[in-house]
Amino acid sequence: MHWIKISCILCVFGCFKDFRPSESFITDYLTGPWKNFTKEEVNQDIYPVTTYSYLAMLILIFLITDFVRYKPIIVLCGLSGIVTYIMIIFGKTVIVFQIVEFFYGVFMSTEVAYYTYIYAKVDKQHYQEVTGHTKAAVLLGRSMSGIVAQLTASFELLDYHQLNFITLSANIFATIWALFLPSVNHSMYFHRSSVTEKEQGKDTLDYHLQHSSNLQESPDVENGKTKHCFIVSSARLLRKIRNAYALLWKHFVQAYTTYRVAKWSVWWALATCGYLQVISYSQLLWQTAVIPGDMIYNGAVDFVYAIVGAATVFYVGKIQLNWTLLGDIMLSIFSLLEGGMLLGFSYSYNIWLLYCGYVIFGVIYHTMVTVASFEVAKYISEDSYGLVFGMNTFLALLTQSLLTLVVVNTLMLNIRQQFFIYGSYFLVLAMMYIVMGIINVVQHYQSGTKFHVWISDDDKSLSASYTSTVEPSKPKHDSS
Repeated sequence: MHWIKISCILCVFGCFKDFRPSESFITDYLTGPWKNFTKEEVNQDIYPVTTYSYLAMLILIFLITDFVRYKPIIVLCGLSGIVTYIMIIFGKTVIVFQIVEFFYGVFMSTEVAYYTYIYAKVDKQHYQEVTGHTKAAVLLGRSMSGIVAQLTASFELLDYHQLNFITLSANIFATIWALFLPSVNHSMYFHRSSVTEKEQGKDTLDYHLQHSSNLQESPDVENGKTKHCFIVSSARLLRKIRNAYALLWKHFVQAYTTYRVAKWSVWWALATCGYLQVISYSQLLWQTAVIPGDMIYNGAVDFVYAIVGAATVFYVGKIQLNWTLLGDIMLSIFSLLEGGMLLGFSYSYNIWLLYCGYVIFGVIYHTMVTVASFEVAKYISEDSYGLVFGMNTFLALLTQSLLTLVVVNTLMLNIRQQFFIYGSYFLVLAMMYIVMGIINVVQHYQSGTKFHVWISDDDKSLSASYTSTVEPSKPKHDSS
């Protein structure tokens, strides 16, 4: 099947998976007459479960996604969404909604299959295009769900409870649609189409199987053949697992021992932690600023946020900027801006200021994480994309879980105190990168002579103008 058709089929799934209009008003739904939970129950007992569940499931899902060849996990993504919204519709107690949040964490963790499936189905020269397609599909789904949520709520066509049925229907359609995705015959690690001797190594089971003598058969020839087949089959499975994890470790070490990959990945993980925490608890903050009886515009905010974010992400890739020199400074400036806004949120009761700040905060995050994505991609092998992106997400969730445990479940701070902590968190992040940026710029101007930053692309070197006294060697990459 042509790669464009595969991309379109996957994007339809992504669009409907993220078409969830009920989420724009989920906090008001839970604290409203439909469920009657208190804000404290939602803040401290229900929402944190998603964070812990997401973290617990991500590594497991990430490891088995490649083994089962993506498609079953994509179907599981749809099924977990269906279970989540059925339970939301009929659930009444805190315990039931904690189970709901567990399944929602599974739903979120299975998205790794959606974002990595396409890399196993198309040629490497199309990676950049299909990555843009999948991200655009998700943003389209989010923007459409936001406008549908706002219009139905504003014109009183549907209440918050009825919006869950639209979300459930979209998830059912997405799950059925996922069944039509083409199966994956090979994958990045467990089912590689070809494995070089260097990747495999002469000490692997595959090598020994190919070079060993025939196994001795018992006098019963039929039983001997059965035993022989069983041993070989088991050995092949063990060989696949061993070789896959050896290659995973190799790619992991190659990626994270590269300074620029580590630097961008640290910001990516820590900023994602703060971003997830902010979007998870923003609706609770907005409730403190809304005057009872006033119209709520959460859906419209989600629509604007998705549309502006999509446009910004699209154009940031066209900006010609020396990110190697200025990256640290830009990260520190935007982290400082985000931290300042969050501190302002903790004191402001102007709902329009909170709405606008939320959009700006989200756009800044998506813009800079896109820069981090393509900067990291320059210094890793193409086969490592899913691994590095998955590890960065795991580190983000690990940090978020620790932050949630301390701020929400241990100190039990109210929502405004929480946002003060989140603002301080981004300010500390900004200070870290201000220091790195100053060191980087000082080293740049102390050197004074030109050199080139080498970027490997299938062993073909590209260069970008920069300044130093020494021309560095190309970063090592896996050529597999």
